[in-house]
Amino acid sequence: MKISYILLLSVLFLNCDTENNNPNPINIEYLNQTIQYKSISGIDSNLLSLDIYHTNDIDTKKPIVFYVHGGGWVIGDKSQQLQNKINLFRELGYILVSINYRLSPYPYETTNPNRIKYPDHTIDVTDALKWVYKNIDQYGGNNTKIALLGHSAGAHLVALTGTNRQFVEQVGMSLKDIKGVAVIDTKGFDIPKQATSGTIQEMYINAFGVDVTENIDASPIYNIFNTQLYPKFFIAKRGNTERINSANAFINMLEANGINTSQVEGSIYTHAGINNAIGAVNETLITNALKKFFVECFE
Repeated sequence: MKISYILLLSVLFLNCDTENNNPNPINIEYLNQTIQYKSISGIDSNLLSLDIYHTNDIDTKKPIVFYVHGGGWVIGDKSQQLQNKINLFRELGYILVSINYRLSPYPYETTNPNRIKYPDHTIDVTDALKWVYKNIDQYGGNNTKIALLGHSAGAHLVALTGTNRQFVEQVGMSLKDIKGVAVIDTKGFDIPKQATSGTIQEMYINAFGVDVTENIDASPIYNIFNTQLYPKFFIAKRGNTERINSANAFINMLEANGINTSQVEGSIYTHAGINNAIGAVNETLITNALKKFFVECFE
């Protein structure tokens, strides 16, 4: 069983209107600036940092795509599987921000009460988002046009950030400050279900614990109410029937509460492949749908 977890995590590891007056924007130079968005004693500064990909034109204020990597909440880095995304968002004239966050332990430490687990990851995401909101202007960003993008565990984190308003409100923002949320291939919609069944149950317990109330709080699907306003959502789903059904349940909940939602079926790709496909040369299934989504977010 331990070997299967290692193989799974290895796979995870490998794996909206904008103005643009340049006739060949792909040739614009993208600068990369690394920023530490907060500090915590005893925590590696890299885990609390973000990378900003931007041009030297800071006078034209551009939309921002805020990317959160996956890796089972235990591995991964803001620099991985990024080149195709860099090319895509440079072409669109957007700023790309890719962030790191504290990671839960691996090998798993499910009985360690002091381990990094929920809500630590999400707190880091919203602290990074707050930094971007307050500071992106100096890099040519427009903080009224921010959309989130995440893959796998990162997809859970952006979906939760875009539904559970307590996190953005704790940093002085609101869900209105997020124009869209793009969720790329995750099962992390219903945490109580994942933490009590399935082949990767231990991964969820490691990241979220077993407290039912906290697990519900950490579940995007249980944080949607028809009394609130939410960003637009884009869901890229793939995989076996269970995985597709999990995504469909979340999509149905969004639509039942009147939330603008679009979706793509991407089962032609692997879990890692659907992430790397974003912005790949001649890729149309995921890339074109995401382009359309972000343009609509930033209108």
